Amino acid sequence: MAKQLTLNDIFRMFLAHIKLIVILTIVGAIVSFGYVELLVDEEFSTKALLLVQNNSGVTEDNSTVTDAEIDERVNTKDIDDSVLLANTCAKLFTTDPDMTELFSGCKVEITPDEESYFLEVVVTSTDPDRAANVANQVVEKAPEVYSTYFTAGRVDTVYEAQIPRSPSAPNVQQYVIMGLLVGFILALGISFLIEIVDTTIKPDDDLYAMYDIPVFAEIVDFEVEGGAKKR
Repeated sequence: MAKQLTLNDIFRMFLAHIKLIVILTIVGAIVSFGYVELLVDEEFSTKALLLVQNNSGVTEDNSTVTDAEIDERVNTKDIDDSVLLANTCAKLFTTDPDMTELFSGCKVEITPDEESYFLEVVVTSTDPDRAANVANQVVEKAPEVYSTYFTAGRVDTVYEAQIPRSPSAPNVQQYVIMGLLVGFILALGISFLIEIVDTTIKPDDDLYAMYDIPVFAEIVDFEVEGGAKKR
C-alpha cells in the first residue's frame, strides 16, 4: 500500500535529509560562482548625454539670439515638441547606417531620459576603453546625422562618456543566489524522490497510518553490527 504523506511527514522527510540539502545548496552556489569567474566575460558600461531641442535658437534672418531671448521663446509646446523629437531621435540614431557603423560590436542603447528631451547613450563592451570611445563617437556624430533628416532644431552634447573603472556585469552576487536556490530546490526534489521510492516501513506510525492497527511490541535484532535494530 502506498504511503500517504502529510505535511508533518514531508517536514520530517526533509529534516532526515538535511545534510544532503545543505551540501547540494552549497554546491549550487560554488558551481554558479565558478561559472561566473571562469566562463562569463566582464562587461563595462558607460554613459553620455545628449540634449535634443526643437528650438534652434536662431531667428528667421539667421541672426543668433541671446540665452535670455531663447528662454523667453521656450514654452510648453517647445518642450512637448522636443520630447517627441527626442523619442524620434532615439530610434533614428540606432538605425541610421552612418551611426550604427560606429558601434564596433558594442551594445549601444539610446533612450530618452524619463520621457524628457535628454537622450542617454549607454554603451556596453568587454573593453572599457572601447565602450567610452564608441559612446563619444556616437554623441559627436549625432548632430551631423540629425541635420541630414531635420532642418530645424538641434542636438547638443551635455556630457561625454568616461572610461568605466569597474565592470557593470556579471552580477556575481545574483548568480550565487540563483545557484543557492537551484541547489536547494534540487536537493528538496531528490529528498522527496528518495522518500517516495523507498517503500520500507520505518517508524511504528507507518503501520498505524496504513492499517489503523496500534503496535503493542517490538522485536529487537541483536545480530546487526554496531548495536540493536528494531524489527
